[in-house]
Amino acid sequence: MCQNLLFNMSLSGNVVFILYILIYPLATRFFSLEWRYRILKSAIVFYLVPIPLCKYMIMNVLYSCFPLLGEKIISICVNINVKYSIIFSQDSVKLSTSARYMLVVLLIIVMVAFVVIRERIIQYRKWRKVCIDGSEKATKSQQEICSKIKNEMGIKKKVELICSEYCNSPMTSGILSSILILPKWAEEIDESNYEYMIQHELVHIKHHDLFIKYIGILVMAVHWYNPFVYMMFHEISVISEMYCDSIVIGGKEEEERRKYGELILRLAVQNKFTDKGQFFIGMADSRSKWVYRRRVLEMKRAKKYKAILPGVLTVVICMVGGITTFAYDAPKVVTNDMGYDIGTDIHIVVETEKTGQAGLPSDYFFVDDSGIIHDLCKIEESNKILCSHNYSVSGTLNDHKKNGDRGCAINSYEAWICSICSDVKIGELINTVTYKTCPH
Repeated sequence: MCQNLLFNMSLSGNVVFILYILIYPLATRFFSLEWRYRILKSAIVFYLVPIPLCKYMIMNVLYSCFPLLGEKIISICVNINVKYSIIFSQDSVKLSTSARYMLVVLLIIVMVAFVVIRERIIQYRKWRKVCIDGSEKATKSQQEICSKIKNEMGIKKKVELICSEYCNSPMTSGILSSILILPKWAEEIDESNYEYMIQHELVHIKHHDLFIKYIGILVMAVHWYNPFVYMMFHEISVISEMYCDSIVIGGKEEEERRKYGELILRLAVQNKFTDKGQFFIGMADSRSKWVYRRRVLEMKRAKKYKAILPGVLTVVICMVGGITTFAYDAPKVVTNDMGYDIGTDIHIVVETEKTGQAGLPSDYFFVDDSGIIHDLCKIEESNKILCSHNYSVSGTLNDHKKNGDRGCAINSYEAWICSICSDVKIGELINTVTYKTCPH
C-alpha cells in the first residue's frame, strides 16, 4: 500500500499519461486532437486532485451498487498496520517511524514546490514586462480584423491587441485579462496570414490554453521529483498547438494548408523567446524540428473521427487511473496506547460473510489463531452455566462499539475461548482503533 498521498497522486497521473503514450500510434489514426487534449487534461486532474482521499467514499458507492463486492473491499480495510500509525495516549502523541518519515518527505516536497513556484512567478513577471514595455497599440485596421474574427468565433471576452518590438512571433499572455502580442512586422504580411495569426491566438484564448499551461507548471512544481510530469507538460503544449492548427485550417484547401504551414515555420525561425514559452502561448512555442514535423504531418490529415471508441477508451483510462486510489492507505489513529512496540505490525484480518454488518461479521466476535471467526452475539448464555469450561483456544476478542458522534471504536483483547460452550476469558487490551464516522 502507498501511504504517501503525493506519491499516490503521482502514480495515478503517471498511469493515465503512460496509457496515453502507449495508445498514441493508434490515436493519430482514429482519435481526434480534441480527444488527445482531453486525456492529457485528465492526467493533470489525477496529478493535482487528491482523489485517494475519496477511497472510502468510492468503496461505499461500490458497496451500495454491488453489496457482495463492497463487503469484501471493506473487510480488507479492517486490517490495522500499527507500523504506519498515529497513537494517542492520555499525555502524549506518538508517530510511528514510517509516519514520521512520510511527514518529513512531504515537508521537503512542499518546500521545494514553494521555491519553484516563487521563481516561476518572478520569471513570468520579468518576461511579461519585457514583452509589454515599448509596445504600442495595434493599428485600426488590425483591431478591426481582430474584432471581426472574435465575433465569428463567439468570443465575448475583452482582448487587448498590442505590437511589441521585443516580440518576434504572435503570443498570448494573461488569464483574466488577455493580451494578444504581435510583432511589429505583422502589418507587413498579407491579410490572410495576419488573420491566421490572430485566429490561432484567439483559439488559445477561447480554449483557456494558457490557464491549462499554468496548471501544468503547477504540476511540475508539486511533482518535481517525477520525470513523467515534464514529459506531460511538453506534450500538452504541443497538442494544444496542434489542436489550434486543426481548428484554424479546418475545411481549408491544400494550398491554404501549405501556406499556413510555411507561416508557422517562418515564425519558429524568428522566435527568440521560446525558452520562456512556458509563460506565454503562441504559434511558435518550440524550436524542435520534431515538434514542427508532428504539426505539419497532423495538418495533412483531414479525417472524420468516430466518437464511440474514444468515449469507451476515455472511461477505461480514467478507471485504470482511479484504481490506484485503492493503493492509498491513510495513517491509522489508535487510542489507549498500551505500550506495545510501535515498530511492529499488528494485523486484524476479518473475512466476512453476507451479514447485516458491512465489514464486520458481528459487533462482538472472536478470531482464533487459525483464523476461524466465532460470532459471540449468537451464543446463548444458558449454555454456559453447566459447562466446566476448557479455555484451550487462544485468539483475539473484538468488540465494536458506536459512540454518540456517529463514530465507533474497535477494542481488541487478548482472549481464550471455551472449546465446549464458547465462553470467553478476556486478557489484556491489545489496541483500540477509532473512526470519526462509523464505516461498519
